[in-house]
Amino acid sequence: MRLKKTRRKGLSKISKEAILTALRLRAEQLSVKQNESDDNTGTGEVAALLNELEIHELELEMQNDELKASYKATEMERSRFVDFFDSAPISYFILDGQCIVKELNHAGSKLLKQQKWEIKGRYFTDWLLPAVREDFYEFVKRLKHSDSGNCYETKLTTREEKVLFVQVGGTAIKNPDTEQIDYYITLTDVTESKNVAQNLTDTTESLNQILKASLTGTWRIWPKQNRVFLDEFSKNILLIDNGELTNTIEAFLDLIVPQDHQKVCSICKTTGSLREVDLELGLRTQKKEQATILVKGKEVISNEGEHYFTGILLDISERKRAIAKEYEDKSEQQRLLTEASINAQEKERNKISAALHDSICQLLYGIRFNFHHLKKGKHEQEELNNITILIDEVIQEIRAISYELTPSILKDFGFTAGIKEMADRLSHETFKIYCKIHHHADKLPANVQLYVFRIVQELLNNCIKHAQASEVQITVCLENNIASVVISDNGKGFDEDIEIALRRGSGLRGIKNRVSLLNGELKIYNHAGARFSLSFNFSDFKEVFP
Repeated sequence: MRLKKTRRKGLSKISKEAILTALRLRAEQLSVKQNESDDNTGTGEVAALLNELEIHELELEMQNDELKASYKATEMERSRFVDFFDSAPISYFILDGQCIVKELNHAGSKLLKQQKWEIKGRYFTDWLLPAVREDFYEFVKRLKHSDSGNCYETKLTTREEKVLFVQVGGTAIKNPDTEQIDYYITLTDVTESKNVAQNLTDTTESLNQILKASLTGTWRIWPKQNRVFLDEFSKNILLIDNGELTNTIEAFLDLIVPQDHQKVCSICKTTGSLREVDLELGLRTQKKEQATILVKGKEVISNEGEHYFTGILLDISERKRAIAKEYEDKSEQQRLLTEASINAQEKERNKISAALHDSICQLLYGIRFNFHHLKKGKHEQEELNNITILIDEVIQEIRAISYELTPSILKDFGFTAGIKEMADRLSHETFKIYCKIHHHADKLPANVQLYVFRIVQELLNNCIKHAQASEVQITVCLENNIASVVISDNGKGFDEDIEIALRRGSGLRGIKNRVSLLNGELKIYNHAGARFSLSFNFSDFKEVFP
């Protein structure tokens, strides 16, 4: 603007001198002609004076026109400046050398919540907090001795005593009228951004404290860039140093057990669906105990439109071990309850068996002995024979019941003899039972022998009652600390689903309970007859095998 004014002044000056020169030449020419025509009279001087007056009149008229044009241009410029100054979105203040407000715009009045007339003529520092006024005076001094603008941040208060954070900028300009320094100040309200930044700082600090207390870290993965970010908490959980991780997906996979690599790769291969991440990953570790981390998060979109994954990472190794221990304790408790129940059943069976064998059977033996002597007297021979037959049947039935309750042969002669005796006793012409038993089976602990014997006994009873089989094969094998017992038949198999049969049949439930006491595994096949396969580790028990 100053350059334009300078150019305008220069052009006006050149035009003015040219016009004056032209007028003087014209007046001189007229004066010469007038002098020649008046025969050297005194009228020549008068004409010269008139010409001079005409010239000055023209000059004054030209200067007046130029002043009018300059005043009009100045008014237009001032009007434009005032409109721009007052409607600017930034708060403007003009201060004199004593920091008194000479002028301000509408934004400044709105910032201080007061009318312009209430603000003009007052010290600008009236709106500054007392603790920061000295800083403002130092700022003004810097403006006075600096050619370029300066800025700093301070706090001021409004009429409602609301504290605002403002960014102060300004420059010092010499007033051409008063030759004094005026300070042009700008204020930018940064309260909201300061509050947001403070809230963000508080939130970040709170989050860091929560993550630290909960042993939780944060992570981000950019699949397209093959880049991984782990914060310090995550690195502590993964037991890595800053130099050990190259921040690539491949380097991250090296920390994970191979069987879990596919879980991570399945996420990185497909993006764009804003999927949630919820994974349990095993860690490679030198420790004997397995380490497990839980990775949770979600796919997000950056401001540039790029998809990436972010979330939290926490160590759940102790939790997993606690859950496993709790499950193990519950299983052990259930096993002990089942074992106690079965042992109680076996004790009751022993009592009943002993009672049948030691009392009732002995009485029946005595009765049969007396009847045997009566038969020698040959009195009522036929009736006595019938009674003897009935007593023999009762004795046989009681012996069978006693055997079912407590197989004495198992105690007296061992597991192999007990299984073979049971197979011989149950076999007949249309139903054959074949046995193949490892020679070390008798060295199994007594309670293990009893559990396996009861399992085989129940399976044979089910086969006789339901399978309509003609052959049954019993195989007992001991190898590499693993005992396997297989009972297979050529019957019709199960008419219903095996799981339903296990829930419905009390005999099968009893088998399942005894298998759990052995910490074993039971498999049932329903094809071309039924096949039951039991396996367990006999090294868990006290006996030592050669």
